[in-house]
Amino acid sequence: MNDVFKLVTLSAVLTLVGCGGSSSSDTSTPTASENTTTPTTPTTPPAASNNATYELTFTRTWDAQTFPTNYPSGTHFSPVIGLTHNAQGRIFQRGESASAGIVSMAETGSKAALKEEISNIQNQGYSNYLIDESGISGNSQSVSMTFEASQDFPLLSVVSMVAPSPDWFIGINSLSLFNDSQWLNEQTIQLKVYDAGSDSGVTFSAANQATEPQGTITLLNSARSDTDFAEGVHFQSADTIGFITIKLME
Repeated sequence: MNDVFKLVTLSAVLTLVGCGGSSSSDTSTPTASENTTTPTTPTTPPAASNNATYELTFTRTWDAQTFPTNYPSGTHFSPVIGLTHNAQGRIFQRGESASAGIVSMAETGSKAALKEEISNIQNQGYSNYLIDESGISGNSQSVSMTFEASQDFPLLSVVSMVAPSPDWFIGINSLSLFNDSQWLNEQTIQLKVYDAGSDSGVTFSAANQATEPQGTITLLNSARSDTDFAEGVHFQSADTIGFITIKLME
């Protein structure tokens, strides 16, 4: 009888152990397939088109409050002229002598001579688009225009006279619009003032005083009694006379 009782007891204990082992099913470890992330295939940006159209907005910040020293009457910026070009088609370079076209633009605001120079650049195969637009006159604060560029001619150069002035101008020199196989989407350029090196006047309304021999293009520097400019910007605040925003059009 005792032997039968022992057998029954042992059987019950084994049954309880077996049941207890099954309780871990509620916290089972996920299988490897549940934790695997399917790798994504990198996407290649679409090839850029050969040509692009941009909007250029030129905005002035030059006024009597920001640049008060000898601030002249009748301030304006002459009509904008420029081009899209390759490395051989630039129209001005800091540290070099200004061309006759740049001198004429900087001293009088005329575009005629510079347009002829740009035409020659195009005939040499260094440019395919002329920018010939209006400036900022009177009480206007900005002017907008569109232009075209191509992968063969991806650089932008534009200029405009700071008027009145002896031979001072603003400009963009060879801004690259196509980088890393993609067109520039948008950029704002703060405009420093250049001295063309052709007139020795030191104030905005100074009488003509030709520089002999002609100097090189530099950033505008002046005595504090003449203007507020040092290295092309306000000597103290570093404010600029204006800015240009370039934006790719869809």
